[in-house]
Amino acid sequence: MIYIALTGLARHVMNELTAARVRTVEIRSPNNFFTLLRVQPGDRIFLTQSSAPDIVPGTGGLIASIRALQIITHRTVQSNEDYYEERESQAARVQLQLVAVGRVRKITNFEPGTPLMLDVDEVRYCDAR
Repeated sequence: MIYIALTGLARHVMNELTAARVRTVEIRSPNNFFTLLRVQPGDRIFLTQSSAPDIVPGTGGLIASIRALQIITHRTVQSNEDYYEERESQAARVQLQLVAVGRVRKITNFEPGTPLMLDVDEVRYCDAR
C-alpha cells in the first residue's frame, strides 16, 4: 500500500508509540511539517527513524493512523533597551495510533517540494526476516 512518510523520527518516539500504541508528537522539521499539511485525521502514514535520503527497499518502520492533527504557532520575544525582536514558527502536533509494523517495498515519489511516498508492506510477525 502507498503511504506518505514521516522520516528521521527519534528512536524513543518510535519505542513509545510501540509500547503505548497512542502518542502525540510535535513536528517542527520543515519536510515533515509540509508532509502533515497533506494528510487528514483517519489517514495512515509510515514512520521511520531513517532520514529521507537513506530510505531504501527493506527499511523498517511503523504504520500509524492519524487520530488528531493541529497546526500551532510559537511566538518568541526577546528585547532589551536597545532592540525588540519577535519570531514566530509553526509546528504540527499530531496524535498517532499504531496500526502495524511495516517495511518499504519501493519509493514511489521522492521529488523536492512533495511528500515522500512509499510503497510499504505490512510485516506480520510470522513473516519477519
